Formats: sequence, structure tokens, C-alpha cells
Amino acid sequence: ALEFYTDGNQELFPCEVCGRRFAADVLERHGPICKKLFNRKRKPFNSLKQRLQGTDIPTVKKTPQSKSPPVRKSNWRQQHEDFINTIRSAKQCTLAIKEGRPLPPPPPPSLNPDYIQCPYCMRRFNETAAERHINFCKDQSSRLVFNPAQTAAKLTSRAQGRAQMGPKKEPTVTSAVGALLQNRAQVATSEVPTKSG
Repeated sequence: ALEFYTDGNQELFPCEVCGRRFAADVLERHGPICKKLFNRKRKPFNSLKQRLQGTDIPTVKKTPQSKSPPVRKSNWRQQHEDFINTIRSAKQCTLAIKEGRPLPPPPPPSLNPDYIQCPYCMRRFNETAAERHINFCKDQSSRLVFNPAQTAAKLTSRAQGRAQMGPKKEPTVTSAVGALLQNRAQVATSEVPTKSG
């Protein structure tokens, strides 16, 4: 053991466990206490247990952690191919515009395999949105019965009604408004702009 002198009067010796320096007589008392503390593991303090102590509330057992959601397979290859196809079709459109040709047909839309299709409106949604939407769409479809033939008949009857109304009439001009317009026209022709010089 190495000897240390602080002020030249007393020797200080390091503790074998914690490394702190003590005088010889203090080190004799400190050594067993330090070994005892360092060998013992301290229990973590449970504040819930402490708060519930002395009450009728039973201690709450921790529920096991729910499993993490399953990791979906990445569809990066499909996204990459869609991206390349989009760029190619855009280049073809640009070339057709420059040359004056008709535009080529747009590429077919890509369908995300993770999306769920609504059986009522045939739109596609991710899982959480699909759960909400399908309930909503089911409720709406039960209220409104969509009949394409009825809708077409309504539109044609509206168009026929407009055709029967005939052309719009020209607005009538009252005598007071007509006189006012004539006065303005006369004032505009009689005043000749003069150059200020």
C-alpha cells in the first residue's frame, strides 16, 4: 500500500474497495462497512407499493408488454418499378408535346398490396383508415341506395327543363336609367381633353 501525506502530519491509506484514502485508525472502521455495502445489491424503490401501503387497494400487477406489431415485408422493388415507369411515361409525354403528336395513354395506376379495398365504394385504404371508413361507408350505403339509372334520368330531365325555359330576355332599361346613360355619353363627347403646357 502506498502512503500519502496531506499536511505532513498523518499518513493516508487507500481503501481496497472504493479507493478513497483514510487514516489508519479510520480505515480499520471503514473497511468492513465498505465491503458490506459494495457486496450487497440494493433493491429498487417501488413508489407504488409505498403509496398503497396501509390502504385497501390491492397492488397492481404489471401486465406483460404487448408484442410488437409484425414487421411488414418491404415492397421497395415494386415502388422502384412504379417510379421508373412514371418517369418513362413522362418522357414520352414531353417528346409527344415537342413533336406535336397526340399524348400516349397514361400508365395504369399501381395498387398497393397493403391497402384494403372497401366493398361498398371500391376505394382502397390502409388498415386503420379502412376500419373507420368501411363502417362509415356501410352506414351511408344503407341510407342512400345509389341507382345509376335514376341518376341519369334526373340529369336528363333537368337538361330538358332548361331547354324549355327558352332564351333569356334582355334587361329592360327604365326611363331614368336611359336618360342618365344619354347624359353621360353627351358629356364624354363634348369634353375634349386639352393639353396643359
